[in-house]
Amino acid sequence: MRLLALLAIPVVCHSAEIRMKTLTAQMRYDRSEFSASPGEKVTLHFENGDDLPHNVVICKPGTDTLAMSNKQMEKPEEALKRNWLPEDSRIIAHTRMLNPHEKETVTFTLPEKPGFYPIVCTFPGHVLTMKGRLAVFPPGPRFKDLSFKLYHGAWDRLPDFTKLTPHREGSVKDGRIALNFDDYKNEYGLVFEGTLSAPKKGSYRFMLASDDGARLFIDDEELIENDGIHPSGSIIQKSRELDARDYRVKLHYFQRAGQAELFLAWKGASFAPTLLSNWAPKDWEEGGTRKKAEKETTGMPLVVGKEPIIYRNFIQGAGNRAIGVGYPGGINIAWSAEGMTLALLWRGAFIDAARHWNSRGGGHQPPLGYDVFSPTEESAPGFHITENPAAPWPRWDPVKRPSGLQWKGYSLETERSPTFRYSWHGAQVEEHYTAATDSITRTLNIIGPVPANSWLRLAEDLKPQGKAILKIEAPGIVQIGPRLVLPIKEGRHVITYRWTSTK
Repeated sequence: MRLLALLAIPVVCHSAEIRMKTLTAQMRYDRSEFSASPGEKVTLHFENGDDLPHNVVICKPGTDTLAMSNKQMEKPEEALKRNWLPEDSRIIAHTRMLNPHEKETVTFTLPEKPGFYPIVCTFPGHVLTMKGRLAVFPPGPRFKDLSFKLYHGAWDRLPDFTKLTPHREGSVKDGRIALNFDDYKNEYGLVFEGTLSAPKKGSYRFMLASDDGARLFIDDEELIENDGIHPSGSIIQKSRELDARDYRVKLHYFQRAGQAELFLAWKGASFAPTLLSNWAPKDWEEGGTRKKAEKETTGMPLVVGKEPIIYRNFIQGAGNRAIGVGYPGGINIAWSAEGMTLALLWRGAFIDAARHWNSRGGGHQPPLGYDVFSPTEESAPGFHITENPAAPWPRWDPVKRPSGLQWKGYSLETERSPTFRYSWHGAQVEEHYTAATDSITRTLNIIGPVPANSWLRLAEDLKPQGKAILKIEAPGIVQIGPRLVLPIKEGRHVITYRWTSTK
């Protein structure tokens, strides 16, 4: 068995590049905040995709950009000759005024002074909306005495590592979290542990992304939960008040199959977003201001009225062929047309469609409400033939789809509630949902004989969400450890999903 070995993957360092675009007909930049280090050489790439002229002007901290831009109007003829670039010593870098659909790249060196450097377009009238800032702070502390423990196992969710014996363990010499195990590609778990020093008392933001599940602890207190089998997706962020001292940080992780990715970073008031892992998602530093960035993908909530509403798109946790249904009364589901199964249930608001309408409409949209439960993995089919329902369930493979399942579409009943239709080894399946106040009933009508030892997986280790837990009730239901399954035969099967309080 080979020991820990480094893959040929370059260490991700702090980016010295800034890429900006204009949003067409919106008088805004596509990003409003960036980060860099004092004294750093920065390359700015600016693309004006709008139908109006725009520039990018970066100023010293504390500059009143509104007053600076408006002062030009005192002598507009001279300002026009300068192409609306103010004569002001507080400007440290700028592009020229770009005509529509032009690009420009400029390089400059930042001052050594930390702070927030305003960014603005100085074309008359644009300063009110076309603005942002460059956060110039040194990088923060990185791990001290970082170590790892490697475990064997095929899990769908994070195990209790304290009850397992590590296969091997050791120190991480460069102090960066990495999946550098060239002898383990799948079915393993890791526990990283090290020390982070908070320079001073204040609020610190931690950022995590993983494929598959991960969980972050600060001094044995859970801070971020990202369990389950899933792609790395968007960055999850949580803030915590820390004193000026050392903290023991643990990161639990497991890899089941396919892609393996693990990202961790943190940010404090006195330092820039700082990478704590060897891998990072593209534009990860946007995570330092993710709340502002997310505003561009929010703002179009789909409101459920007297009838159900259907949303067919990429839904986080339900895959690329997801069908979201919002029912009157605040109960919602997302059904997977890949695995032919129920992927998500949640309460409250339905979903925000802005992500799929803005720009190119990329990415998976998460549910908008609360108490979100994922009964089974996103990529696992609902039906399976097995003599041992406790064995690992197959994963959905878009190239080689599970045999026996065929999508037949859906139809709307008189109350405009969908009935999903598909076949299972020749048997025709009609699947319908009826929502109540705190429950939803799933009815499967199976027409025709089904193979022996056919099972429907209903849940996989459901955990409480906040103060709620999801209870699943069905005649003949079988519990095998944390897994709930139902033997399937021809006829009618009724399953009820009910929210109850954890108190």
